[in-house]
Amino acid sequence: MRTMLAFVSAISLAGCVSSPTAYSPPAIAAESTSLQNVLGDANSVGASTGLTPADIAAIAVLSNPDLKALRARAGVADAQIFAAGLLPDPTVSLGVDIPTNGVGVVTALAGSIGADLSAASSRNARMEAARANARGMRQDILWAEWLTRQNAYLLANRISYLEQIRAKTSRLRQLANEDLSRVLKAAGRGDVSAVEVDARRLGAADAADRDRSAENQLAAARLDLKRLLGIGPDQVVMLARLPEQDFDGPLPSVQTLFELATDNRADVAGLREGLYAANAGVAIADASRFPLPSISINAARDTGDIGSIGPAVSFSLPLWNRARGNVVVSKADLKRLEAEYLARLETVRADIGSAMSAYNISKRQYADVVSELSGIAHQADATEAAAARGDIAESAAAATRMTNLDKEILADTLALAAAEAAIALETSVGLPLDSIE
Repeated sequence: MRTMLAFVSAISLAGCVSSPTAYSPPAIAAESTSLQNVLGDANSVGASTGLTPADIAAIAVLSNPDLKALRARAGVADAQIFAAGLLPDPTVSLGVDIPTNGVGVVTALAGSIGADLSAASSRNARMEAARANARGMRQDILWAEWLTRQNAYLLANRISYLEQIRAKTSRLRQLANEDLSRVLKAAGRGDVSAVEVDARRLGAADAADRDRSAENQLAAARLDLKRLLGIGPDQVVMLARLPEQDFDGPLPSVQTLFELATDNRADVAGLREGLYAANAGVAIADASRFPLPSISINAARDTGDIGSIGPAVSFSLPLWNRARGNVVVSKADLKRLEAEYLARLETVRADIGSAMSAYNISKRQYADVVSELSGIAHQADATEAAAARGDIAESAAAATRMTNLDKEILADTLALAAAEAAIALETSVGLPLDSIE
């Protein structure tokens, strides 16, 4: 009876231990995170001149909330390696048989201790699969960090160009409004026709639309960057002025860049680790086709007070199942991952070709506009000087200046397109273009 009471007490205690403790999900801070909180001890970076795109990219990798959550998953992969390396616990069984009648009898006792050899036999393969999964997880994290870095670098460049474009669209809008005002006064005196007034109205409306569009694009880019950095939308990020961009440097061929991407892209390396893990899974499934036995040592005393001890073996007969289902599934999973790996490589090749084409087109168009700008800028300066002397009408000088501004805005837009195409190209390759020899 005491034995039964002890058994029931142990079950009750186990039930108490398994009850979950009270838990509260983590709460976000009431105030939004500032850039100073993110920088910490490095808050002197860019304090006077502003942050460069490279600074922004480095900060984003450290402060992005999604990356922090992704890095926490690496701990799960390490825990899986630890779990795969553990040996199975031995199994212990105890039994009591209390006689209810008879003379000269005693309580029968039975006990055994055993181990599952089949679980131990697949330990190495399970550990290799867990290690490959962990390596793949780390490659996924590296790839996510690379994409975040490139996205932050892209947004910083975009904001810098859009600030220049916005300043010029504002100036263009101002000139168009001043020109419209002059033409309206002239029309009131009867000096110009209604057609001239309508043309100036359309020009002013177009300049206003372009200015509003540039303002919206700049605001959206700034908000996207703050979201990427993990800071509040009300925070201010001071960017350094971009140096003059050089789009004349030669680039390797698409095939060379594709070979570099195959070796350097973390997502491709992660897929390869997934292939290694799947191959280890096939080995585990093959090993389970011929299960090893579970062995145990049994000891007993019957009601006649006769003791006994001896070994026991138990195993499954591989007659019908033979783990064929696991083998088929593991091989099919390996084939699936191989197809995904090849598809990813084809996508990488296509992305590199697309980015290279966009970069070459933007670079050529930018060079064409810059060559046209030199003559227009000189003409705009000359007409403004002539208008100041009274040699020509102010409307003529304004028209030339607006044409010059229009070309400058187009040049900045094409320079932004070329810069974004270059960033997209190095994102597809998996390493900065300036590091490629």
